[in-house]
Amino acid sequence: MKVNLDRTSSGFCIGVQGTIHLAEEKLQELDNKLYCLGDIVHNEVEVKRLEDLGLITIDNDEYNRLRNAPVLIRAHGEPPSTYTTAEINELSITDSTCPVVSKLQRTARLLHELGFQIIIYGKKAHPEVIGINGQCDNQAIIIKHADLSVPEEAAPIDFTRRTALISQTTMDVPGFYTLKENLEHLFSEKVDSSGRSDALSWKDIRDIDLTAEMTGVRHLPRLVYKDTICRQVSSRNSKLHDFAAANDMIIFVAGKKSSNGQVLFNICKQSNSRSYFIENENDLQDEWFSDNGSTVENVGVCGATSTPMWLLEKVARFIEKHYAS
Repeated sequence: MKVNLDRTSSGFCIGVQGTIHLAEEKLQELDNKLYCLGDIVHNEVEVKRLEDLGLITIDNDEYNRLRNAPVLIRAHGEPPSTYTTAEINELSITDSTCPVVSKLQRTARLLHELGFQIIIYGKKAHPEVIGINGQCDNQAIIIKHADLSVPEEAAPIDFTRRTALISQTTMDVPGFYTLKENLEHLFSEKVDSSGRSDALSWKDIRDIDLTAEMTGVRHLPRLVYKDTICRQVSSRNSKLHDFAAANDMIIFVAGKKSSNGQVLFNICKQSNSRSYFIENENDLQDEWFSDNGSTVENVGVCGATSTPMWLLEKVARFIEKHYAS
């Protein structure tokens, strides 16, 4: 049996890498005591490793009660209210918000300040979306289903307002453009009845367009969109698809809480039906490695953007030791 470890499209993205490194540095600097608001990464194994080093994971209620303590803001980012609480409670904040997320938060804030109704393609309970929505005074409309199959999601839309569509950074690119197209049809239906043809055109905007309106150089149209999906994450899709197809079997490693993990695992599953989701080597099952009585020839090991490379390596070594001999 040959065990192939995917080192090009698996493992931490840059944003998560930065958060983990910063946490390790702060734990050494602060004598192994640092609070983190929410799981530092959606991978239970990595969270446990850092907690063994002294990281203390807290929820929002615990955060609100905390006083004069060091707190790490994870890569997902936080709403403005989190920083207000930190100032009031004299908390020392180490902010490791991913630069891509920070840029998205700024975009959402500026669009909101310019009077746009904000639609976010994302998952309502995801911490990144909570942070983005906070930039809009928690008034954004959040749509998870690109086909608009859940009427309640689109029900709050005011078709008379200027509207901007943006996205959670880890959502899928095809889904974003499917949602954009479906929103175009929906707005056209509503607008046609009122005779407002100017609302039928959606404009792809850049940062410079926001600046232009803010400074009065030129105005944005009523309906705009900005693709805010992280390409470092989305580019993994096709690579993982090819990696899964090139192996007889796939062992996909990720935390059960990882939204990105579920998306990437489904891509592997579509490419290779013999794909199995595990959190660590303890989840491996002997029967997976048997192919009609013969040992599987090629096993691919890969994972999510929230899966540490050290864990992928550990799983690969375990497979080599217990199944490849």
